[in-house]
Amino acid sequence: MTSTAVTQQSRPGMDHDLGRQEVLNLAALVRECVASGIGRNVCIVHLSRLPADRIRPHHLRLARAALEPLANADRARVFELPNRDIVAIWRGAATTAVTTSRAAIAHLFDLPPKPIDGPDDTDFACLTAEPSAELWEELSLPDQSAALSGLTDMLLTDSQTPIAPSSAASPLDTQTLAALEAGLAQADVARFARRRQICQRLPDGSFRLRWEKRFLSVEEITESLVPHYAPQADSWLFRRLTRTLDRRMLALLAAPGELEGAGPFAVNLNVASILSPEFLRLDEALPKTLRGHVTIDLLAEDILADPAAFMFARDFAQSRAYRLLLRGITADLLPVFDLGQIGLDLMQLRWSPNLTRLSRAPLAAVVDRIVLSHADTSEAIAWGVSHGISKFQGRQVISARGRAS
Repeated sequence: MTSTAVTQQSRPGMDHDLGRQEVLNLAALVRECVASGIGRNVCIVHLSRLPADRIRPHHLRLARAALEPLANADRARVFELPNRDIVAIWRGAATTAVTTSRAAIAHLFDLPPKPIDGPDDTDFACLTAEPSAELWEELSLPDQSAALSGLTDMLLTDSQTPIAPSSAASPLDTQTLAALEAGLAQADVARFARRRQICQRLPDGSFRLRWEKRFLSVEEITESLVPHYAPQADSWLFRRLTRTLDRRMLALLAAPGELEGAGPFAVNLNVASILSPEFLRLDEALPKTLRGHVTIDLLAEDILADPAAFMFARDFAQSRAYRLLLRGITADLLPVFDLGQIGLDLMQLRWSPNLTRLSRAPLAAVVDRIVLSHADTSEAIAWGVSHGISKFQGRQVISARGRAS
């Protein structure tokens, strides 16, 4: 049976014993391949070889998403090692999955991407990028088992291997996730529905509401239904949870009277959810006054996980007059994602002081399509205004609107 989930031992927040167990699981699989003689393919993403500022939590999250096509290969298993390296092992060629994952890793970490020329260009340029040999390594088992065994031996004997401190809350496991999904099926999720305002700054310094983001509060849901669990600690199971939340949110929006008199709004969705029956029901229920005024917010890692599905969903959504926004972009990821190449309408750029060190070049072509999120201070607003950004979301915006009213 194909395993698509990474074991929770390898998550950020693991303790030393659990990290060691993940390495032992990998070593056992290598020994099994050698003993049986059954061939397996291996890729190792050597994130441990990157500078420290390139392996922050969001980099690890994106790297895991980039390897998701391989996690769906035959008999696939994915291991996240305590030194931050990620190992995928599967049976069969899986040529398309390898190409997609390798290109996504290259696009994330080998910047700037190599120029792409010729008649075979696509509008998703990362599909032809190549990572460096230091970052991406491919092996075959059992022939090259020694190299992988050497890695596991080193991790088991190296007491200096970095291990993140444990968290007070437990990661979701499959049993808890099943209980949570069952609870969501029965719960009145309307009580967890929340809204955020996205506003445009006018020349006189005031803010005008452009649209609202509608979402379900994951923190409140888990606290209510499965307290003492950290839903985002295991990104693979969290992705499954968000798809369930998508279905409940879409059903809520499509309920009779829910959108009567509503203004423009946005909703977070997974790529797969755009093609779901729940989305089609919402599309049918959408008032004519809102057609062209609904924004779908997509995560960068979800796009990277399955570019072909993304492009299909993108074209379908845009044919139905939905706007598409790329969310979760930070200062160091801004140069990676070209809205023109990806074919999206808007980008949510998260404010941080790191943006003050960013050159104007990456912003110039898309400044009118950027929403600066987490604009909670006057410094964030001032930086955005100085760079030509006019759309904001955050506490400082709410405060300014409250003073004006």
